[in-house]
Amino acid sequence: MTAVVIIGAGSYGVVYKEYLEADGHWDVRAFLDDDPSMQGTTVAGLPVMGTTEELPRLRERGIEGAFAPIGNNAVRTRLLDRVRAAGLRTPNFVHASVITASKPRPDAGIYILAGTVIMPLVQIGEFVMISMGVKIAHHTTLERGVFLSTGVNVGAGIHVGERAFLGIGSTVVTKVRSVGADAMVGAGAVVLKDVPPGITVVGVPARPLPRDAAKLPQNAE
Repeated sequence: MTAVVIIGAGSYGVVYKEYLEADGHWDVRAFLDDDPSMQGTTVAGLPVMGTTEELPRLRERGIEGAFAPIGNNAVRTRLLDRVRAAGLRTPNFVHASVITASKPRPDAGIYILAGTVIMPLVQIGEFVMISMGVKIAHHTTLERGVFLSTGVNVGAGIHVGERAFLGIGSTVVTKVRSVGADAMVGAGAVVLKDVPPGITVVGVPARPLPRDAAKLPQNAE
């Protein structure tokens, strides 16, 4: 088994501890957490062995890699870059129930949870998180650091830019060309038009929040 740590001792970190231990391929040794109040504690039977400042010293302790199941895309990508800089692996976790013909490359820090279905010819970038019951159609691209929440549906041929976030139960229909980098799609939204970078859209059909609509060129909504 591969010795690993989990970065983040919150509820999502504990969930991933359960997934990884059940998978049978991982020897989960400890959590790392940058919250000072967590230091020296035990969470779900595992010690919090320190902050992420410990990353460069983990190989000396026989630890080979780290998982960072953190929902904030910018934070997750930054931490996984630090894991690699420390000479550690960023393994993938793909739940055994996932149906996919699009195999991610090894050690890309990709996490895909139960019940997800991914069609052929989907490209998945590094540090992508995909939650439960997601469906992704063919010829779609998920760039680095994307997060798809539970029950998201993504149609065919859509480019989802770096660190974009698609909320629970949202849908991006086929014929939409792109969801831009750092864009956010609200829970339950139905996206019928391209979403520009950095814009938050909500509702059915999805429209920019008022604060973001003001940033768009006239008639761009």
